[in-house]
Amino acid sequence: MDLVADIRTMLNDFGVSATLTDVSASTSTTVKGIFSNESEEVDVGDIQVEGTEPHFNCVYDDVSQAVENDTLLIGSTTYKIAGAIKKDIPGYEAILILKNS
Repeated sequence: MDLVADIRTMLNDFGVSATLTDVSASTSTTVKGIFSNESEEVDVGDIQVEGTEPHFNCVYDDVSQAVENDTLLIGSTTYKIAGAIKKDIPGYEAILILKNS
């Protein structure tokens, strides 16, 4: 089995379905991925602030045409893609950094 097939198997077992919408073409597709929205504390001067950076890991080919401000519906929450798609070193996995729409 190749690496992409292995990743897809893992995502089918442990991932969530999300609806990716190309806002310029008004088209949608379903993609599987791992969603994370963990919070972390960061220091801002003398104050600690809690923030989140939601992101979605998936197979790169499934989202290669996505661009900033396209949307990803996960559960009942819609997120906008916040910047360029980050691709891992071998190029099989993508990381979408999201922001609340």
